Amino acid sequence: MRTLTSGHLKRAKKLLTEAVQYQIELKNGRMKEELIEGTTPVLWFGDATKKSWLTVATNPSAGQFLKKDGTLRFDSTGPFFLLDPGMSLETYLTDDNLEQSIRKFNDYFKQKDIYKTWFGKEQGGKLEGFLNGLGASLYDSSLQSVIHTDFFPFPTKQYMGTISMRHELEQSVFGQTFFMKLLPLFSLHGIILLGREHTDRFRKLDSSTVWENPFSLPDYPDAIVEFGYSAGLDLPVIGLHFKPGEQFLGLGSRVDENGRSHGTYGSTNGLREIGKHVREKFEAFYPAED
Repeated sequence: MRTLTSGHLKRAKKLLTEAVQYQIELKNGRMKEELIEGTTPVLWFGDATKKSWLTVATNPSAGQFLKKDGTLRFDSTGPFFLLDPGMSLETYLTDDNLEQSIRKFNDYFKQKDIYKTWFGKEQGGKLEGFLNGLGASLYDSSLQSVIHTDFFPFPTKQYMGTISMRHELEQSVFGQTFFMKLLPLFSLHGIILLGREHTDRFRKLDSSTVWENPFSLPDYPDAIVEFGYSAGLDLPVIGLHFKPGEQFLGLGSRVDENGRSHGTYGSTNGLREIGKHVREKFEAFYPAED
């Protein structure tokens, strides 16, 4: 199995088991109708055997699993582990199934049927376009590697921000501890938080991070960025107050003080330029790695 070292694999299986046990708890409670039937937790996307940037968002979206008619986009041959008919989350918890899931996490961007609507296509826009400007890529091995994770590893039918239990989930023991327990699995250049609410959430979870003042980017004044350094993780952190994977970057369909539309911000060229500006600012704050 081409994956993590034996020690990291053991830890990954332990964390996946913990996430499954919490999903069972949620499925037996008020979250039952929000969880996508047949899915299992997704701890990360991308090759965790490489030193990488880690991008962070909320949770795996419905679009990664469901077609517009509500049926699953793929079967058990797809990029995620799905429960077979008659299989419960309880019976899923075997070493073979856990290792198969972890293999799919690691191979995600090498598989068919992945969700490029949000991640972006090779040499395209969305998150990939921003990352290319930064000098990184989800796909291109000639650039710095990137893996992705979410604060909550559970696929939901609705956007997490619309779920009434979101605050309760954030305040749960799982919500307060799991994400930070996951991070030591990875060898990282740094962490990129995709949105202001994710930056604020990380700020609450990791009090060891010292933050610089937020700043706007040249030519893109509504694109606000924060840099920080986590003493606990010994890693730089980039907090974006915008979302490269979303239409208009989550800034709304307005224009900035210079008359530039947020649609231009979200174009492939715009995202590449924004990523380049972030890289230049970042390199001024932190020395380049060998």
